[in-house]
Amino acid sequence: MSGLVWQKAVEVKLTQADSSVWTEVLGLQFDREQNEVFGGFDREYVEGAVDDASVTISSETHDDLTTEFGQVKYNVKLGPITEDGDHLHAQARRDAFNDLPLAGHASVENFWVQATDDLRVGYVRPTETEPPDQSPASVDIGRFDLGDRFDGY
Repeated sequence: MSGLVWQKAVEVKLTQADSSVWTEVLGLQFDREQNEVFGGFDREYVEGAVDDASVTISSETHDDLTTEFGQVKYNVKLGPITEDGDHLHAQARRDAFNDLPLAGHASVENFWVQATDDLRVGYVRPTETEPPDQSPASVDIGRFDLGDRFDGY
């Protein structure tokens, strides 16, 4: 499968009292028609991961996120991957997430990991990547505070 990498997001699992919720600490998207990258991130948790329209999560940042939240997901969206215009929404391991160029093209393959005795998790990894042909015409990346959205963070 191959297509344009048009979204990259990092989600963490917030656990409080008797419930939990997944939320983004980073979410960037490329709009092909506007030639724009937009989105936002929490500077406390992923400061330094965003460089203009590029996203790279260091092993130190990953370790900090897993220490703070326990679980972290690296999500990507690419496409279209078929003639019908279908898109792929998938998880990636941190290294694969870093290798997938936002606003660039990638070919990926699926693989499965046995998370527990009862659960297998599907991921994608790039087999080929191409950086964007040109820099986006505009980049509008904001910063937010997770604590404003969820008390206690």
